[in-house]
Amino acid sequence: MRRLVAAGCGVVIAGPLGGAAAVAVVEALAWAYRRRQPEAGDVVEVAATLLVLVGAGLPVVSALEQAAAHLPGVDEAVRRARRLGSAPALASARGPLAPLLRRLADAAVSGSPPEPALRGFIEAERRRRHTEAVARARRLPVRLMVPMTLLVLPGFVLMVYGPMLIDIVTSLLGPLWN
Repeated sequence: MRRLVAAGCGVVIAGPLGGAAAVAVVEALAWAYRRRQPEAGDVVEVAATLLVLVGAGLPVVSALEQAAAHLPGVDEAVRRARRLGSAPALASARGPLAPLLRRLADAAVSGSPPEPALRGFIEAERRRRHTEAVARARRLPVRLMVPMTLLVLPGFVLMVYGPMLIDIVTSLLGPLWN
């Protein structure tokens, strides 16, 4: 559907080449958007899965083993936990899951239950993502200034001054059609 709309707008504005260019731009933007989407092994998804499993009564390492079957990126932590023990393996974790696994390591070392650590991590990640989204939304008007200036302003100027220019040309040269 978006290709059809882009092609129609491009053809109306700039002819057949404009239609092809509009479709190419829309496809490039769609590809970039799909690339920016979170992957299947999202940190919050892993934390939510662990929260459910730990809340069901599983120990942290067993919950990690269960999560490793469904979520990528947890396998390495499970292998290290089997070799080194849960707290040292979780504390030395690397990669995108490192902050989550360090919180679980802190909970294991202190002897506190892991559920509050998981809930705190999920809430902190939610706040961080919200802050990033607000910052991106605040930058949007600045980023839209160039497209608005290059694309909308010329059309508006033509719409406002076009009839006046036609009147001037017809008064100087006479009617252009007959």
